[in-house]
Amino acid sequence: MATANWQSDQPTNLNYLSPVNFDLVISKLPKTRYFCTGVNIPSVNFSEAIMSTKLAIESALPGDKITFDPLTVKFVVDEDMKNYQEIFDWIMRLGPGIDSKDFASLVGQVKTGNTVTTLGDDLDMYSDATLMVNTSSNNANIEFNFIDCFPTSLGAIDFTTDASDVSYAVCDLTMRYTYYTIKASS
Repeated sequence: MATANWQSDQPTNLNYLSPVNFDLVISKLPKTRYFCTGVNIPSVNFSEAIMSTKLAIESALPGDKITFDPLTVKFVVDEDMKNYQEIFDWIMRLGPGIDSKDFASLVGQVKTGNTVTTLGDDLDMYSDATLMVNTSSNNANIEFNFIDCFPTSLGAIDFTTDASDVSYAVCDLTMRYTYYTIKASS
């Protein structure tokens, strides 16, 4: 029979996590950082395998796949729309949306005759992101590092003339990434 160790079982920090103390840094999106008003820590999902038995009971076992939900960011659009445009441009270059040379310049491809040479790095398509969660004293506490992010959706901006007060434009950004890690900042 296990014995309780009351002192070691007690929490050492009794403060609650505040959802307003955070900072998000995305390397390729420096203009979005200041205007970020919300971000989520995505869900992590682990698959399961079902094992059949001779009885009518099935047993669940740990599977072999880990999946991460998308990273969702909410930001206020600045008056010159610089933060919106830096995301839009990244998506259009990944596409390529308008000109096939956009993607080639993103990864550093050079075409001479029929030969295509890649001088750059395919990693230029991606950007790492760091979500810093702060303590109640607003000191960096925990870092979530999202590896190889890229945008998959840039939300709509609504304009309207029938509003009774000014409500500033807010936009959503959805990003995919390979995985994320968690570490203490201190």
